[in-house]
Amino acid sequence: MTENTVAQTAQDLPSTEAVVRTLEDAVAVDRPRRDLRLTDSISQDIRLDSLALLEVLTRVEEAFDIELIDAPEIYSATTVGELVAVVQARAAQPQTAPTPETP
Repeated sequence: MTENTVAQTAQDLPSTEAVVRTLEDAVAVDRPRRDLRLTDSISQDIRLDSLALLEVLTRVEEAFDIELIDAPEIYSATTVGELVAVVQARAAQPQTAPTPETP
């Protein structure tokens, strides 16, 4: 990988702040808005059950044009910081176009 490619990839990654803001917006859809901390627990502090988490992940996917729901690592994230890391890692992966299905 060349230096230019590395620099371009780093610039394309969403910042931690951008991901946290997007999560705050997504969580606030059905509940009062709150400032999230990287150490907040997804289940205990934010109180997202599995359905609410799927709704939040869908909004984050749309915001960053990435796939999260099918990523197994997303379900092992227990804090906002871990969730941010997964979003950034997925955003760093090259997006592949779906292959056409053959009959």
